[in-house]
Amino acid sequence: MPELPEVNTLAVALARQLCGDSIIEWQRLSPKLRLPIPNSKEAKEITNCIIAGIKRVAKNIYVDFGDKLFLKVHLGMTGHFHLTPEPLIGLKHEHLRIALKSGRVLTFCDPRRFGSIEIAEFPDKCVTEPFAGSLTPQYLATACAKRQCSIKALIMDQQIIAGLGNIYAAEALFAAGIRPDRPASSLKPAELKKLCKSMINVIDKAVKAGIASLFEKPLIDGDTTHFEIETLIYDRQGSLCSKCGKASIEMIRISGRSSCYCPICQK
Repeated sequence: MPELPEVNTLAVALARQLCGDSIIEWQRLSPKLRLPIPNSKEAKEITNCIIAGIKRVAKNIYVDFGDKLFLKVHLGMTGHFHLTPEPLIGLKHEHLRIALKSGRVLTFCDPRRFGSIEIAEFPDKCVTEPFAGSLTPQYLATACAKRQCSIKALIMDQQIIAGLGNIYAAEALFAAGIRPDRPASSLKPAELKKLCKSMINVIDKAVKAGIASLFEKPLIDGDTTHFEIETLIYDRQGSLCSKCGKASIEMIRISGRSSCYCPICQK
């Protein structure tokens, strides 16, 4: 599933390509996503409206049509866009095809259908994201207090920290030297401070890598959210730990997800 840096990369790419353009035709090809896609009648209020901006909030993308009209996009696990001069022939898993005033076509595909597209209001409540100025050790301490769930499950809870997924949660915990299955309430103030810093650093590095990748592949296609990041712990079970050079990385399951950790470096 695309995490915050991947969604941010797509939002930046879409903003660069679509701002100033407008929708002239809305063709729903298959409504069957996590939420039904609006039909052409429901999308009429955003048709012929100029796209004023594109913003990301957590893992959601908001396309701003002005007058408080927004198109909210969630990619789910496999959602992606194609922006082409004309409709692509033989494209699989198409759910929505949008004709733009510029003559281009924007198509949304989603093989596993966990994504969603809806006309929605922009959220008025701020979410806590893993960035400096938003996430603080004090906030994390309050969230962890009296919580017996694992620290990894807690930092992946989108209601607590928005945008952090399995990959970056694993990397942040490794950088902080904390086992993913530790009870959240067991973390000491110094550990919370270290974890807070590592989450911010990991996400900041990935966001910058994603934006840098757009210089190499500026086109919007199914590969836009994929860029190279160096993972030190995620999906490296059985490999020698790059930090201590002594232990093999082990894998456990937390809340149904694989979680890799070093038994020496993470306590």
